[in-house]
Amino acid sequence: MMDKNIAFYGMLFFVLSLFGFGQNERIMMANLKQDLELINREVTGLRSEVELLRRENAQLRVALEQVSRSPKTNQQTGLVLELQNRIQALELSLKQSERARESMQDGVNQKFQQMIEQMNLGFEQVTNQNKQKSVSQPPSFSTDYPKNGFVHKVEKGETVSSIAQKYQSKVSWIIDANQIADPTKVFVGRELFVPQK
Repeated sequence: MMDKNIAFYGMLFFVLSLFGFGQNERIMMANLKQDLELINREVTGLRSEVELLRRENAQLRVALEQVSRSPKTNQQTGLVLELQNRIQALELSLKQSERARESMQDGVNQKFQQMIEQMNLGFEQVTNQNKQKSVSQPPSFSTDYPKNGFVHKVEKGETVSSIAQKYQSKVSWIIDANQIADPTKVFVGRELFVPQK
């Protein structure tokens, strides 16, 4: 097809030259003809390269089919067997270490369970002892404190100790006079008698 184009442009060039185009038009036509010839050569070269690549591709396909159909060599078979043996050894080792990990985990879980049971027993004993003390021993308060004093209303942030210090009294006097079972539980707004000497 490219040859036909060149022949066509060659004839066109000849016809145009007969009609007396100017020098510039003739030069342009000559350049066009040369360009077409160069393109024709390049296309021919590319066709040759494509044909070579097709042949090479076909040869590679044949070689690949021969390799895939041929029996494995002894060396390849040996490598495959060695790899299979190694994989089996690794799988066995993995199973053994998994069993050992599970056994160790079971042992740790049992020890934790024993510790939890012991802690629960200890908590029960402490709780029972505290219940027995609170039931069996009602708090006793002394009457040995000064009977003179005044009433103080507890404010935010105050404790029995801070009140005693503020009014130069004693903590034990305030506790005994007001019969406070737990000095840490004195709430805001409670009125306390503060003994004074």
